Amino acid sequence: MTETSAPATAPPARPRTAAQHPGDFAAFYTTEMTRVTVFLMNLGASPYEAADATHEAFLIILPDRWRTLEHPRAYLRTVAYRKYLQQITSRTLPTDPVPDRPGGTCPVELLVLSDEQQHLLDLLATLPPAEREAMAWKLDGFSHEETAVFLGKNPAAVRQAYGRARTRLKKALGLKEAAADV
Repeated sequence: MTETSAPATAPPARPRTAAQHPGDFAAFYTTEMTRVTVFLMNLGASPYEAADATHEAFLIILPDRWRTLEHPRAYLRTVAYRKYLQQITSRTLPTDPVPDRPGGTCPVELLVLSDEQQHLLDLLATLPPAEREAMAWKLDGFSHEETAVFLGKNPAAVRQAYGRARTRLKKALGLKEAAADV
């Protein structure tokens, strides 16, 4: 997050889709809760930290603020990431037991990671912060240009960070060697 900032520009003009700005908050919440939680996990959060930060971000855009946002999906991710970073800096060891949730359910239970997904998270953890950030936004379906606008960075810097991350991940997964053998 220390790369040079891009000049202030408007986000790319595109018509809004239902996924970008749905009319029903419940549908938006249902769709984005798990996606943003996984996004934060890609950035280094534990499942519980990610779910907590995502919930806090949803509270900020309630009740009707989310309808006025031009890019609610990106805004939600940006706020959730900031909430996660705040958790890291103010982390204390809990002394009280974790209270039970109503009905005994936990939203994190919906996130069951396969061994392959956990391996990918472990590999993402080895990336430098800028590369990890670029990869997390790309894995979440955002283009380099969109990511640059939302993060206030130069699109070339985001593209370069993504390229470096991709190269490191390929090397860690042994994909270059496999391609050379074929």
